[in-house]
Amino acid sequence: MKNNRITEAIEMLGLQKLATVCGVTYQAVKKWEKRGRLPRTEWTGETSYATQIEKATDGRISRKQLISTPSAE
Repeated sequence: MKNNRITEAIEMLGLQKLATVCGVTYQAVKKWEKRGRLPRTEWTGETSYATQIEKATDGRISRKQLISTPSAE
């Protein structure tokens, strides 16, 4: 199984800090983690969570890594 980049971001930043950085609830972040990907809005350009995560992790997790995660749906 591929590494879950969202789990890695949680481990680096902490769940609440990651949620705060993205402007969402910690429950939303847990949902992303469970699915192993960011929400559909990331691919439609409605949100920029991947960019925010990249900045918060100082590039250790890149936007490209988060966006390239295959969709399970």
